[in-house]
Amino acid sequence: MPARAFSLHAPAYRGRSVHRGRSGLQAPGDHMTYLAALLILTALALCARWTWWRKEIPGLRVLCYHKIGRPPAGSQLEDLWVSPRKFRVQVQYLLDHGYTTLLFSDLLKAFRENSPLPEKCVLITFDDGYENNYLEAWPILNELGAKGNIFVVFNTIGKANLWHDPASEAWVNMATPDQLREMQSSGVIEYGSHTMSHPHLSALSLDDAAWEMAESKRQLETVLGSVLCAFAYPYGDGAYSPEIRAKALEAGYTFDFSFRHGKTPWPWDRPGSPIDRIFIRGSDTIWDLALQLSRGFSRL
Repeated sequence: MPARAFSLHAPAYRGRSVHRGRSGLQAPGDHMTYLAALLILTALALCARWTWWRKEIPGLRVLCYHKIGRPPAGSQLEDLWVSPRKFRVQVQYLLDHGYTTLLFSDLLKAFRENSPLPEKCVLITFDDGYENNYLEAWPILNELGAKGNIFVVFNTIGKANLWHDPASEAWVNMATPDQLREMQSSGVIEYGSHTMSHPHLSALSLDDAAWEMAESKRQLETVLGSVLCAFAYPYGDGAYSPEIRAKALEAGYTFDFSFRHGKTPWPWDRPGSPIDRIFIRGSDTIWDLALQLSRGFSRL
């Protein structure tokens, strides 16, 4: 029987088409492998960056804003600014998704009565007491039917945020006494204290730290004609110092708020720790907000 002819052009893969790439023969399946690897790497990157894969946790949600507006040219603190357009979208998101916005007085009533909070509720808070809270944030809250709370630095009312280094950002105007009272009379805004001068409390003597917290409460209550039940530690500093925290509670505050990212179980264990908050950055997206509301934070 004649010998079978040998072909130099026998197919390298049976049943699969083959084409030549720059590095030789490639099968279509190789492209699927590359695509799968790319998808896996993308998923790993998303898991490393975002918290969507984490379990939703219960607890009190407290959003922490600072300035509503556009940062001045050359600002190194742009993430402390949320644009009015973005703030409006965020508040509308809360309302569209069934969240009840609370005032400090709402929280105080629930705490004193040891009663549950609405299943979906949130405190919107602003640190420092900027005039842009009056010019930009308050009108949006008022228009949409939402409520907010402002922690005020007493010594800078009607002045500027003098604790900031102007090299990092030009000083920003603070709300005046009349503006604070106007917002309060609307029923849309309530207030807490943020000390007299916005210091790092742990850098002060315990007596000086105690004075910053107690005196600001006394002075603000005189200016506003209302009793304050809430305090926020500047920079979050001192919130987890047993000595400093004891002085805050001795000053007469029912609630003290940290700057640690997260949600706080309710009913709140007052002796155990301050209430956590969720820092809202100027760069946050609506996806960030959704994750922060459910997980307590959005990015790792």
